[in-house]
Amino acid sequence: MLFDVAPALPERPDQAGSEASLIDWAAMGQPGRDFVLDGPDAQAISAFTGKPALDPIRVYVGRANGQSPQERAELALAELQRLNAFDREVLIVTSPTGTGWMDPGSHDPVEYIHNGDIATVSVQYSYLQSPLALVLETRTGLDQATALLDAVHTYWRTLPKDSRPRLYAHGLSLGAWSSMYATNL
Repeated sequence: MLFDVAPALPERPDQAGSEASLIDWAAMGQPGRDFVLDGPDAQAISAFTGKPALDPIRVYVGRANGQSPQERAELALAELQRLNAFDREVLIVTSPTGTGWMDPGSHDPVEYIHNGDIATVSVQYSYLQSPLALVLETRTGLDQATALLDAVHTYWRTLPKDSRPRLYAHGLSLGAWSSMYATNL
């Protein structure tokens, strides 16, 4: 019954979860589908800034999109490459809350600030709310954030310094701890 009300997959091939995407829409889960569909597009950004804008790139890999943190991280990297995310001005690697939720207040504003010349990638590490994930699945967020940041950073380092995006790590709730942990390795 839950899947009867799930939104249709994106029609634009330049969105994660579309028919052209490497990421299965159904396995992405609701937090990921919401993240991919609900952000500002180029038209909204241009209307606000008065300048030409790009459609921001949003990549989300659900927990069910892969069997291991490494498999999900590699899928996220492959989707970033498919969408030419490394050609953007800014690339943000983020770790969501325990359930995979992404706060629009932490992503929408930076997409406006950068006129859509930005890509954001996230991978879900749990289905539990952050307090439960911390107690019952302590390593899952740490392992997923580390695998994702390592995969993206390793590829990013191969790009010419003068043409690669600025790379940032971000986390929300328990994802903040996971992101911080991943940057310390």
